[in-house]
Amino acid sequence: MADQAPAVTAILLSCNCAGVIRAALQSVLGQQGPPLEVLVSDDASTDDTFAVLERELAGYSGPHHVLLRRRAQNSGSKSAHLNEVFPLTRGRYLVSFDGDDVSEPQRVQRLLAAFAADPRARAVYSDYSIMDPAGRAGARRRVRHPPAGTDPRPWFARIDAFASGTTLAVRREVVEVFGPLDPQVHEDVALPFRAALLGTVHHVDEPLVRVRRRGDSLTAAYGRFASIEDYRDWWRRGIEGAGRHLASRLADLATAEGLSLVPPAELGRLAEIARESLAEAEASAGLVSPSPLRRLRTYAWLARNGMPRDELLLNAALVLAPRLYLRYKRRRP
Repeated sequence: MADQAPAVTAILLSCNCAGVIRAALQSVLGQQGPPLEVLVSDDASTDDTFAVLERELAGYSGPHHVLLRRRAQNSGSKSAHLNEVFPLTRGRYLVSFDGDDVSEPQRVQRLLAAFAADPRARAVYSDYSIMDPAGRAGARRRVRHPPAGTDPRPWFARIDAFASGTTLAVRREVVEVFGPLDPQVHEDVALPFRAALLGTVHHVDEPLVRVRRRGDSLTAAYGRFASIEDYRDWWRRGIEGAGRHLASRLADLATAEGLSLVPPAELGRLAEIARESLAEAEASAGLVSPSPLRRLRTYAWLARNGMPRDELLLNAALVLAPRLYLRYKRRRP
């Protein structure tokens, strides 16, 4: 194993998840299929996460080659953490694992089968399930994806398009061709688009990861916030994030142009899709479902909790105006 590069590197990232990291680690070590290179990287946890990892891996003699490392200081984002970890990997396929989730035993096998079925596949992701308190798979969450057999580039050119990061796997060239991720852009937004520029992106219609729903997530319940100030702060960060996502898309298109990965006319079309999607997404930054019912519930909550009427109306206008304009524009002959 030390002399021959492995087919798959499993990347397990952890940060302050001492109570659940053991289950996540065991789900990686319990993967069916070929031996893996397992890279476990802790992002300067302040709890006992790293101690748990050391204890669990002490004397490990299983089929996988395991490397455990720890950052001295927190990286600040998952993308920044991955930028440091990617050069340490050797696998042809890079599979992401999160420290608070549990992967099904057949996950790597299913992902590899999807790659094998299409030699042009550069990224594969799947559905997931919400973990119940006992750790069992609960409600299934279907991840949006391009229709099978269609060009994935227009789909992932939108700045609000993503492939669930906790279920994602990519071929090595997706990382090597485009270079480091923008630390302020989510990896599940950037990597699928880069993969689409290089080849195809596939979705496995099966929940292969059990995701732990964290109660402290502001957007976990689609608009339940602790206070009006939390909402305003989320809104501000969302608008800033939408602009960064557009910049990331345009930078990747520039790289694709320099390497002649995409015809010039197609590059222009993809850039236009990205810019148009910004008009739709910058008000909500793609973080809250566009479902009208869910938006109405959010606005009702804001009104009940004291948001001034003028601010509430302006907020609604900023969401609706770009969508109405683009809907009108698309319907014009």
